[in-house]
Amino acid sequence: MRQAIKYLIFLFFVLSLFIGCNSADPDPDPVADPLDNQATLLNGTWILKDASSATKDGNVVSDFENITLTFSGGSKNGGNYSTTNSATADVWPSSGTWTFQNGDKNKLLRSDNVVLSISLTSTTLRTSFVVSGGLKEGNWVFDFIKQ
Repeated sequence: MRQAIKYLIFLFFVLSLFIGCNSADPDPDPVADPLDNQATLLNGTWILKDASSATKDGNVVSDFENITLTFSGGSKNGGNYSTTNSATADVWPSSGTWTFQNGDKNKLLRSDNVVLSISLTSTTLRTSFVVSGGLKEGNWVFDFIKQ
């Protein structure tokens, strides 16, 4: 009888080892990089949400009502952007590059050294930034929707 109990205990441990070893995923999925995810969401063409979605210091600026913003080639290392129908290159240059500032997925550093704070979903993009110097100096906010 003792022999049978020892045999059952041994069998239990051996089965436990086999079951435990087989449950490990030999090729686990890599964890997605949050910066890559954010860049993927940014990629695409964005249009101004409506005529009141471009503001400077809280006041609507209708000159930008037809602006289109396109992000391309985005990754955790940055990407490219271009605009059409921008009222002034002092606020939105016709093209440039961007990177994530200090690894923050909600801060973009444009190639003209303007830092944009962004709020992003799969269909909406809010950018806010400060332009220093010149006639366009102020706090700018743009609300875009994905086209």
